[in-house]
Amino acid sequence: MSRDYYLDFIERSAAYNFAECDTIIGNWKSHIQKSELFGYSPTSYPANFAELLGFMYQHSGDEKYAKKATEMLLTYEELKGLFPKEFYQDRIEYKKGLPPISDFISMYSYARAYLYIQKCQSLTDAERAVIERGVADCANFLMNFPEWGPMNRAAIRVESFYYAFMALPHHPDAMKWKKMASFMLRDSYHRWEEEDATGYHALWMHALVRLADTMQDDTFFRSSIPRYYLDYFTHLITPVGVIADFGDAVWSSDWYNRFIPIFEKGATVYREPLFKWAANKMLETYKKQDDTLSGYYGKTNFLNDYDWAGKPMVANPYFALAYVDAFRWADDSIQPEQPKAESTLVMDDIVGKKILFRDRVDSDATFMLLNYQDEGAGSYLGREYLRSTISVEEEKMHHGHSDENSIISLFYQGSMLLHDSGYRDHLPSSEYGGFRADYYHNRMVIRKNKRWIEVAGEGREQSLWEFIRNSGAYRPVQTQLIDFLNFERVDYARSRVTDTEMGYEWDRSIIFHKEEHFFVIVDAMKIVREDYYTASNLWHTQKIEAAGEQWFDTTIDSVLGYKNKPGNNLLVHFPLKEYSRSIGTFDLTRHSQDEICMYETIASHYHPGNVELFVTVLFPHDTGVNPAELVKRFEVIETDKYPAAVGLKYKNGETENYFCLKADLRMDALQANARPRYTYEKGKVTCGPFQTDAHFLHGEQKGEKLHWAAASMTKVKYEETTLMESLVTSSQLQPDRAPIRSGHTKWRCWEDEHVIED
Repeated sequence: MSRDYYLDFIERSAAYNFAECDTIIGNWKSHIQKSELFGYSPTSYPANFAELLGFMYQHSGDEKYAKKATEMLLTYEELKGLFPKEFYQDRIEYKKGLPPISDFISMYSYARAYLYIQKCQSLTDAERAVIERGVADCANFLMNFPEWGPMNRAAIRVESFYYAFMALPHHPDAMKWKKMASFMLRDSYHRWEEEDATGYHALWMHALVRLADTMQDDTFFRSSIPRYYLDYFTHLITPVGVIADFGDAVWSSDWYNRFIPIFEKGATVYREPLFKWAANKMLETYKKQDDTLSGYYGKTNFLNDYDWAGKPMVANPYFALAYVDAFRWADDSIQPEQPKAESTLVMDDIVGKKILFRDRVDSDATFMLLNYQDEGAGSYLGREYLRSTISVEEEKMHHGHSDENSIISLFYQGSMLLHDSGYRDHLPSSEYGGFRADYYHNRMVIRKNKRWIEVAGEGREQSLWEFIRNSGAYRPVQTQLIDFLNFERVDYARSRVTDTEMGYEWDRSIIFHKEEHFFVIVDAMKIVREDYYTASNLWHTQKIEAAGEQWFDTTIDSVLGYKNKPGNNLLVHFPLKEYSRSIGTFDLTRHSQDEICMYETIASHYHPGNVELFVTVLFPHDTGVNPAELVKRFEVIETDKYPAAVGLKYKNGETENYFCLKADLRMDALQANARPRYTYEKGKVTCGPFQTDAHFLHGEQKGEKLHWAAASMTKVKYEETTLMESLVTSSQLQPDRAPIRSGHTKWRCWEDEHVIED
């Protein structure tokens, strides 16, 4: 039962910290540093531990917890005096004195801890006066920068303001805090979040759920938006049991476990088995690490807080506090029910803008997640406010990366085979845009001009890494979903990035072969403005175990503290072969570790309408499988319309698979302003034994049996046999009062079987 485990963990964490808090605080005292963010920044540990102790006092009634919580809150009076004045004397926000905590992420713990113990008889008047002054000082310190907008930083600040008001309702500034909390909360309450980052999704939603619970406001959950986000988060859970990382996120930080109480609250409020499954799935993952660490604990953070390296999970009271809320909100009578084992949009093409491919829902699932979320048009004022107040040049507003059309996660049989780029490692960002820039992601990177390549054997050839990198500043682009379809044997998706300033459109099409667990990625760059371009297709890994002509066999050993399950590799194969294409690798630092980027790149002068194609095969496989043999199964099919259309053949034994895809979706369009404004003759493509005007076609032949599926077409032919043809209809709604015209209508999609006759 999850509630039993939550309480057990909470009690063990309280006991551990009861015994170790003096040592923990002492170690922190010996490593005091100036904070890049705040100048003066005491550890949040005493406040987090005090809040945990406050809950234990409320739950058990034992005054020893209240007394220890009081001691922890009073500790800040000593800590404030340990900071040299030169750390903060140039910061105007400290002119009226130092608050107990300057870090807004944990500041609310100070007031919340006091709320728990406020009525305890052991609290003396003198102690009460010091703590109440600390609560007020924290709230008034935040008034210097009441950062607003639909984002985590604002929602967390709201918590501090509101809990301060609750703790000190008669304080002269209490109504000011309450009013500020109310105004700032409006941007997030019943509103879409402006962020696109896993770690901050957790902080934002957890703050809102805690506030709704504290205010006893049931209207929060009557809005469709919380329900949407709960569905969204549920479908982002990877086979290893944590949410996929995208945007500013660390695999896997202690922020992630805040999803657990969010799911528990959602399951209880909505009586939803899916959310109970999500809570249980994530909890099982953390239970396996109970005596160890999640990845983030091995990395000293940039808030000058205590480094948890080498300590068990119960040592971190901030982690345990998530379980306090989970314990309070969980209902173990709700029976979990896992999501459908199918590829899907997560959750739409407006707000979520994620595409998930999977074949099952367990630890051995094949799981790929694509992110095509752009900055979007929402929260204009919030985004502009951020641009004007903090350094965010490398981000989508806010905390999102340049990861449009990037594959951010790939898992197979419990092994992570592709992962995202991680959080920045310095403030405001490290060199070349931290890990946020486009070249840190599994995506296309397009630049104008051409890198210098050695021709005569003299001088130094410019590396692709040197050519494509820059400050890492985010380039605004627009994205949209073009297509997504589930077929019996394959799933197919297509999404587009439009860069108006640079002058190109980039479509990424993904075909997932469900039985054999491989992916065919087709990237098509269509030029809309004449210029010289260099287009590069980038994929990142940690180790290259083997390589051959146009392919690499890769593994990932670990991501920070997360140890990957061994036994599976990822084949990355670039099957197109042209003299003008270069394939290679370069080393880089990514997700705070040494990694390798594999690339395929091409450069040329292009005119409007020109198309450039990239094809990548991603084939997860057991380490015992020879990747060179897998490569031999694939063969590029020369279509009669290349590069406006491309084909690929995959042969395994007696079974042949054909993948045909149009790069140019306007190929069949008539210049004449008539309806329908397309014809089969203009749009047809010959691809191996198939001829069709379909945007996408998959055929699987074994002996005399043919299974085929196609999307957006009027006709499909196999050799001389017509497999389908749409009917002719009259189109009376012609422009400019033109006469009625007849033509074939396009079918959305079709899938069928055919017996091939000799």
